[in-house]
Amino acid sequence: KDAALNHPQPQQPAVLCGPHGRHELPSILSEDDIRRLHDIWEKHRDDLSQPRYKKKPIFSEEDFDSFELIAQKVVDAMTKQFNQPLLLDQAAVNSTNRYGHPPHADNVQFDSVWWDGRQIKQRDEVEAARAGAEVLWKAAKTTSYRNYSASIALTDPHEYGGGELEFFDRWGSKVPVTSMRLPAGSGMAFCGCQRSIHAVTGVKWGFRLVLLVWTRHPEARVPTEQLHVCYFRPGSGQSIWLTEEDNRRFAKKKERRERRSSQPLPSLSDDGVFEQNMLDLSLS
Repeated sequence: KDAALNHPQPQQPAVLCGPHGRHELPSILSEDDIRRLHDIWEKHRDDLSQPRYKKKPIFSEEDFDSFELIAQKVVDAMTKQFNQPLLLDQAAVNSTNRYGHPPHADNVQFDSVWWDGRQIKQRDEVEAARAGAEVLWKAAKTTSYRNYSASIALTDPHEYGGGELEFFDRWGSKVPVTSMRLPAGSGMAFCGCQRSIHAVTGVKWGFRLVLLVWTRHPEARVPTEQLHVCYFRPGSGQSIWLTEEDNRRFAKKKERRERRSSQPLPSLSDDGVFEQNMLDLSLS
């Protein structure tokens, strides 16, 4: 009795992923893709625990196009695996450091542990969860509109020690159900809810670079305050980010460029003066 608190048990949060589970993405990126992401990372990388830039660097159009094209290749593969339309929400390239990432789910957060309708006190949560108590989750404040995630290796396992991607069957578990160090160009896609609790062990030596991709449903609304946010944890290390703000900025540039290219050019009249054919370009 001393280990439990009496008050009504909340409901599990609604999640936007489903079907659930994990899918391997073997050889999803080419050697050219990997080289290109390494190059972009070298030019724009920053560590938000000790930032060197006041604002996130803006990509050149060439770098953005390459980054977006490669990330979209992953999204297309995820769309096939999960059999539903997906949109690229954000992508990042991280150089995992010695801290790694502790067990977590991307789009929900741990809330509490319950047994027979009673909340377990904090000091007993892990033990109770391991004994079969129900773990309650809550929607993540910033990413609950997302549905799936993917992790794609950009370095081979022989290039670093540690850095294992682990998946757990339940909160509080000590031993992962699976652990992997994927070859460069291959990855794993997984749902963002509590059914895919995952972690990355710290890198002990060498260099581990990884492409992370997050998706949303085409009808999901991105909160305004999330447009520019860069995913970062203490274990992320030097990173680059492709945000929804980047997607929208370059989409507008492309739209303006296409609009200008579709307008008719002026013609030369008999007296040598340029005339407009249909449309006054000064109004564009």
